[in-house]
Amino acid sequence: MNSVAVEKPSRPPKRTAPARRQPKKSEVTRARILDAAAHIFYHKGYALTRLSDIAKRARTQTSSIYYYFESREAIVAEVLRIANEKTSAFVLGAIAEMPPDTKVRDKIKAAIRGHFEIVLSGDQYTSAHMRIFDQIPPKLREHFLRVLDENAGVWRQLFAEAKATGEIREDLDLSVVRLLLLGMMNWSIEWYKPGRMTPEQIADQAAILLFEGIGKPWDETR
Repeated sequence: MNSVAVEKPSRPPKRTAPARRQPKKSEVTRARILDAAAHIFYHKGYALTRLSDIAKRARTQTSSIYYYFESREAIVAEVLRIANEKTSAFVLGAIAEMPPDTKVRDKIKAAIRGHFEIVLSGDQYTSAHMRIFDQIPPKLREHFLRVLDENAGVWRQLFAEAKATGEIREDLDLSVVRLLLLGMMNWSIEWYKPGRMTPEQIADQAAILLFEGIGKPWDETR
């Protein structure tokens, strides 16, 4: 029997990762200014922060800042924008890691874990947001209140789904539940000290408080 030569399938060409674009010098400087601003805003507050403080930490001239930002308000607006994007990314990322068939209650626990993870990470942008939000000009504050309300949409949806599936009591106002939870999580930045418990462990405690409370059922305490 004559042998037939079988042509081997050619291997697909190896894919190489696209080369990462080197950031421009102006982009590096702008990022350095924002990093410096977040640090100064957190440690000194909004009112006491001067452009000269930011410039000194960013290792640039005060006059050079105006090449990137028209005012101190423009800087703080960008700091707050980044902080909100980071928080949203952590929360949504934690939810996305859960399997598709995850119960809503467990998705809420994941969201709590993601929120605590960024709030207690020591991230300067998030820390600055917590510190200065009540100090910024009214018009800027109104804008970011709307941003916060938009970002809270994921919590509204989770709680609404949990109530619809019977995983949350019918007699609770979901707006109150959401605001109490977010307030508790955001305030943790004021008292948290690394060491005794991790952010994940604190998130577990918060989830227990949310779904189980701290007291025994009334009939067990009488």
